[in-house]
Amino acid sequence: METYTNIRTPFWKPALGGVIAGAAIYFIPFLFPLFAAFLLVGLVSRLVFGGPQWRMHHAMAWQRMDPEQREAMRRKYGGGCCGPFDGPTEPANTVEKP
Repeated sequence: METYTNIRTPFWKPALGGVIAGAAIYFIPFLFPLFAAFLLVGLVSRLVFGGPQWRMHHAMAWQRMDPEQREAMRRKYGGGCCGPFDGPTEPANTVEKP
């Protein structure tokens, strides 16, 4: 003879679901203005700092340069920093291990 056993759901599962649902209901109204603020900051920063058009300006300037001007730019910015680049320097105190 089989008897029916009542399988009870542990108390923490619906409690955790309620906490998650309550947090979602509480925080969703704050997320929409936050998302809008991020979009607005992104738009303003693109307007102020140039965005893709600024990089395209440099690409077009590079295409208009003579080969001599391009070589001068390569020498000037060859190391990845602004200004003349003399290459890596040796540290003053080096100790060689045998």
